[in-house]
Amino acid sequence: MEIKINIVEASTELAHKEVEREYNYDATKIYKSVSDSITEYTDIAQEVFDNHYDYFYETLWNLKN
Repeated sequence: MEIKINIVEASTELAHKEVEREYNYDATKIYKSVSDSITEYTDIAQEVFDNHYDYFYETLWNLKN
């Protein structure tokens, strides 16, 4: 059976879940406010996300082949 997924989307979702898990779902450690209505990852959370994203992307890509 063949399953088709978007590797970028899957890697992003999995990496985000890992960031949440590593910071015990504490939004104050994960996000910083950029403006009244915009947030982004803290610098360290972004680094954690990037590392997990790279791992998941590479793993899923290698399973594809």
